[in-house]
Amino acid sequence: MTDDNLGPHRWCRIELFMRPDPFIVDLLRCPACEGAFALDARDTAADGHVIAGALTCRACAAEYPIVRGIPRLVSGALAADVADTADAFGFQWQRANPVIKDRRLSSPELFLDFIHPVDASWFTGKIVLDAGCGMGRFSLTAHRFGARFVIGLDLSDAVEAAFENTRHLPNVLILQGDILRLPLTRTIEYAFSICVLHHTADPRAAFLSLASRVVPGGSVSAWVYGRERNGWIIYGLDPIRRVTSRLPRRLLLAAAYGVAVPLTLVTKGIYGPVSRSRLLQPLRAAMFYFDYMAFLSQFGYREQAYVIFDHAVPVIAKYIRREEFAEWFEAAGLERVVITMRGGNSWRGFAEVPQE
Repeated sequence: MTDDNLGPHRWCRIELFMRPDPFIVDLLRCPACEGAFALDARDTAADGHVIAGALTCRACAAEYPIVRGIPRLVSGALAADVADTADAFGFQWQRANPVIKDRRLSSPELFLDFIHPVDASWFTGKIVLDAGCGMGRFSLTAHRFGARFVIGLDLSDAVEAAFENTRHLPNVLILQGDILRLPLTRTIEYAFSICVLHHTADPRAAFLSLASRVVPGGSVSAWVYGRERNGWIIYGLDPIRRVTSRLPRRLLLAAAYGVAVPLTLVTKGIYGPVSRSRLLQPLRAAMFYFDYMAFLSQFGYREQAYVIFDHAVPVIAKYIRREEFAEWFEAAGLERVVITMRGGNSWRGFAEVPQE
């Protein structure tokens, strides 16, 4: 896909930081009072990005800095567990970036699996929000699928990696912000959040916040940890996570690489062959956590190490029952809801915002 496919907004991101373009000005809002912004550009790079500056709310006068090219639109101090979780994922995604950005964990096929039943054509011409973008792997995919404009938002310092990964794209904007206080107007046509809501202080409120920024006729996708079939994690591994999440990050990452050795041997040596063989299919029902372990078998050793780290590092990790997940969609007033289990241990949902 070339920039010519982006239509009249191919220049949106550059214009944001060169002058107050109406498209972008109407997009961003103060997370404290939802007032509009005025831009103060103090250091502009050759490619048009404001590397240092500020966005000032015209209503409440709150000022939000632009640091290293990224608007930092976080309002107020974060609770300790939220700050620790954001810090953990910031550490993770910045270090995982060179390992997985061009691998299977960033593939279009995996992305579509997370947001089923959405397909690539759904993105064409839409303003899209990647809520909890991490290193921006799926923001990139949304661009490749033909989105008109993509906003990648994350609370953590992973936005540093996301900005560098997407800086060359004129229709991708990276923001540091909180899903619970989205710094956006109701202009999003498709919003998705993958592996993020269950790491927030209030997953339900985070989902409702996400859905509230989607226009009538737009749509929402979300993927969360399921409580069903995860009892061994909830009662066995979760108490361990409460300890590992407090360990020094570098130590925990080293430990994850150690644990990844036997895990990779098992997934690739046993689960992978069984998942691919019709003759061995009868064994699947008797094998521990088969769907997920077979899923892991497609990834390499270093990728599996980061999967382990991902499970061990967050202070906040919640497991959502299907009926609880379904109630979020009902509370948001969404229609044509589709909820399916993914990998035997998680829930993915899609729905549309009713036309007014």
